[in-house]
Amino acid sequence: MKTYFWISVMCVICLALLVSNSQQAEDIPKLLKAVPLSQTAIQLQFDGKLQAETAENVELYQIAPNIKIEFAWLDDRLNRVLLLTSPLEIGKTYRLTLKNTQTKMDITLPAENKITFGTGNAVTFSGGLQDTSLIVNKNRKTRNNNAGAELTLSCNPTGNVFFVAFDLFDAFEDMGIREPKQVLEASISLHVQQSDSDVAQTVILRRVLLPWREGRGTSTRAEENELTYNSSLHRNLPWNKPPAQAMLAGIDGDNESDYNGSEDVAHRIDGAFKIEEAGKHYTFKGDLITDAVRFWVKNPDYNYGYLFALRDGSAPIIFSSKENADENLRPVLTIRYQTKSDVETAPLR
Repeated sequence: MKTYFWISVMCVICLALLVSNSQQAEDIPKLLKAVPLSQTAIQLQFDGKLQAETAENVELYQIAPNIKIEFAWLDDRLNRVLLLTSPLEIGKTYRLTLKNTQTKMDITLPAENKITFGTGNAVTFSGGLQDTSLIVNKNRKTRNNNAGAELTLSCNPTGNVFFVAFDLFDAFEDMGIREPKQVLEASISLHVQQSDSDVAQTVILRRVLLPWREGRGTSTRAEENELTYNSSLHRNLPWNKPPAQAMLAGIDGDNESDYNGSEDVAHRIDGAFKIEEAGKHYTFKGDLITDAVRFWVKNPDYNYGYLFALRDGSAPIIFSSKENADENLRPVLTIRYQTKSDVETAPLR
């Protein structure tokens, strides 16, 4: 009799667990996309927010044939999950299933892929962007605005420049993209909100060689030890040539020795681009920009992004910043890359 009683109890518990799991599965938002990013990483996008307890449970996911889910990570947007897996074969079709649901989706890893970095739901990896304008007040050059909270980024003939940097480290590390040669092309897209000139003006890019902090203010003065017209990092570390426009021969940003703290911005111009009108996106790309991203993949601690400045212009140009309410207007870095790495990856723990 006792044996029968305990069997009954166990059956009730098992049934309750099955019902609980079923209800949990029913609450999972709809899976919109499953994109293989590399041989060991797949990004899932859902049409609603997930709970970490559910999304990061590797038992929820199954990939056939013969792919093991090593780790599941829910990113800060709460509708994206990064799955780290045993190696996928390029060109082979796999079936992804969410257990206890009707969700099934085929995935195939291409030999080449594109990913985007920035902020907002429209990009592949969000949260790794910082930007700020260094706004020069000609009458008070001892302390100027490090306007990291502005909706815009500004460069003008009186010395305003702006900085943009994308953090690639976590994404590339998680994806298993560790070889610079895997980066085939890189470009930065910026949206121009305002250009007061009737003729085309030139904006140039230089690599930043020192760390900098995004300002917390808008139209107020920079705080102590913030980026200013006269100094980087803090007031006792002056720019070689204010405002952050060093012209030092032999410093091009290619070598690790260039990042030794004695220089601020690369001597070499990595790009010069014509800005003709407002209300459109401009894409900044070229071999030197691609080389910079390759360098940052290899040396993530030296990724301080780019300085943008006006050259040969007579009127301000205003770009949209990462604070813009329309995420489609924010700065974006796009990387086209090879998904296969020749580097042997260590087993995940």
